[in-house]
Amino acid sequence: MSLPESDPGLFENMYTARALRRFKPDPIPDEVLFQVFDAAIRAPSGQNVQDWRFVIIKDPAVKMKLQEWSTEGWQRYQSRFAENPEAIDELPRSQRLSLRSVEHLVHNVGSVPAVICATGLKGRHSTPGGSIFPAVQNLLLSARALGLAGSIFNFPLSHRDELMEMLELPENNEIYCLIPIGYPTDRHGPVNRKPVKKVVFLDRWENTWPFAEEQPDEGWTSRWFPPRQ
Repeated sequence: MSLPESDPGLFENMYTARALRRFKPDPIPDEVLFQVFDAAIRAPSGQNVQDWRFVIIKDPAVKMKLQEWSTEGWQRYQSRFAENPEAIDELPRSQRLSLRSVEHLVHNVGSVPAVICATGLKGRHSTPGGSIFPAVQNLLLSARALGLAGSIFNFPLSHRDELMEMLELPENNEIYCLIPIGYPTDRHGPVNRKPVKKVVFLDRWENTWPFAEEQPDEGWTSRWFPPRQ
């Protein structure tokens, strides 16, 4: 696989970028990875410091360590499901599918083609992460445009100090998130979200925005992702 001649377009990317966590073993070409990062660093940065730094983790030994730490984190985060995985099947569909995909990644992150470690200067900004996560969002959207998938996955960060040592990160930096990335086995598509009118207010908390009240609950998804024939 290589760079596509065109991408789906900004709004289709945003309306269909699912958090997919099951990946093919196919390696990601360097030119595709470069495009992802070249788009990521176009994000805004406080005082234009541009202190984001990214480590591409491909080393099998490091990835297997991430998997080991992820398993520990999963057992603490969802202890009742770790002891009884079948209980997940009793949950509502959307919650069940999400947890199953997380569970899959927990036990397979060692075989993901690449894991991106996003870092920034420690204490450099008054709002921690405010100058890092815009770049992360750019990264995820550009990955979607290139046929990749990824999502923030921080279970291994319970061993943050050990990971910093393994990656030889300087002490004046900190890890903000990990992003497993690869070509997905599942498909991107429209994402279900609460209606705009339920989450956006005008001037005061819970003060209705009349324009939003008139729009469909599914928003304008059909404008950017019409039903495929």
